[in-house]
Amino acid sequence: MAGAQRDQAIEVGLFGRDGMSGTSLVLGDSETAFNCSTQVEGSAIRISAANLGEALHASASLKALLTGYAHPLAIQTACTAWANADLRLEERLARWILMVDDRIDGNQFSITHEFLSVMLGVRRAGVTQALNALASRQLIDVRRGTIGVIDRAGLAAITKGTYGLAEAEYVRITGIPLGK
Repeated sequence: MAGAQRDQAIEVGLFGRDGMSGTSLVLGDSETAFNCSTQVEGSAIRISAANLGEALHASASLKALLTGYAHPLAIQTACTAWANADLRLEERLARWILMVDDRIDGNQFSITHEFLSVMLGVRRAGVTQALNALASRQLIDVRRGTIGVIDRAGLAAITKGTYGLAEAEYVRITGIPLGK
């Protein structure tokens, strides 16, 4: 999340089992400019910067994989900027839901409207309206604190190309399928 230091956070990148935080370490820096937070329930592995550096030094294949991951993450971040500049909230939310759905088991996840408003940099009331609009088009199912994906193709169609580019690059570079 960018801007968290000023209490005006907005999400600039999203990852799950497909990636990692700390790409700056993989690229040779010792610090990152952004904060990271967990959005949905799941598990993760944590490694110290020193141990990651040792592992990267010892394994050329690990270094190639993690360095390669930085490229699609940069594309995702660029697509997020594009979406933030060019899409209505409903369309941006559809993209965000698809990105989360790519990274979870099943087709539903728990999240609050308040947290979505922070991630998307909008008012909570706008999130509620956008969720209701997507639900009325039968693209998603919204229940208290839970979002379920009904129509992935329909969601993707309204993202105007901002969803799919980074995901395709991820698969091209890593050879690992992403999504459903």
